[in-house]
Amino acid sequence: MSGLDKYKVPREQVDVEALAQELARYNQICAEDAEFLDYDHAARDRITAELYANPDCKPSAFPHDTVGGADEPLEKYDAYLAQVNAAIADLTPPKSLEDRVARNHLAFAGLMVFIKYKVEYALLDYHDLRVKVMKRYTELTRIWIDNEYPRLFPDRAAKRKQNSAVSTPPTRGSPLTPPSTRHSGRPKAIPAGEVAQYLMNPSTMLGKRFLHTPPRGEVQDYKGEWTMESYSTRMREERVEHEFQVLLGAMDEASLPMDREEVGFLLKHSTLAA
Repeated sequence: MSGLDKYKVPREQVDVEALAQELARYNQICAEDAEFLDYDHAARDRITAELYANPDCKPSAFPHDTVGGADEPLEKYDAYLAQVNAAIADLTPPKSLEDRVARNHLAFAGLMVFIKYKVEYALLDYHDLRVKVMKRYTELTRIWIDNEYPRLFPDRAAKRKQNSAVSTPPTRGSPLTPPSTRHSGRPKAIPAGEVAQYLMNPSTMLGKRFLHTPPRGEVQDYKGEWTMESYSTRMREERVEHEFQVLLGAMDEASLPMDREEVGFLLKHSTLAA
């Protein structure tokens, strides 16, 4: 019996639409808050630094930090997601930038737990269902971008429409390929939903160059350009291990092995290089 069997869901109990809807909900919260916070970088950075200065709040949004330990009983992740969802509900609609910073952090943390334990591990034996979930999630995200985004951000939606009208149409990619994050104007951090898709489909990172800027107060040597050289998975002690070989410009293009959470942190605080 695999150590991951405790997370698996019988095929007949898998609700593709419900999983995709929940992924999209977390992603849309992150996207909305990130866009609003992008209007005032100084306030965003100050409030974020204040939030992370609280010893009860960890800058990392990944399960082994937020929930504690690795591959805990499923009930522990369910309880964590219930707490996150309740806190998000209390902050909705946001009444201040502080609410948006806190809600954005909570939604991203919830997204990471949900992806790992409700999608990846729960559907470990059903590759076709994982693909269906991500395809439907991509459709829901596109609907939000086409309808809700222009309502919330009419100025930016108009600029996007203008830029797309004069740019060369992109070639059609796979439905799991994240859209480009190279927007006009100031570069923006990669949205949480795209971070999630990169982590679920690491091959989409190959050939891309990223620029990493760690958050204020985070001591780290990885600032600057980085690329993913290779990616592999293997079973070790009944657990799935993901290993990424990452080339770091800050270390003279040295290739370092990183796990999924480390690469996720890099992505969360990166932009796509031009």
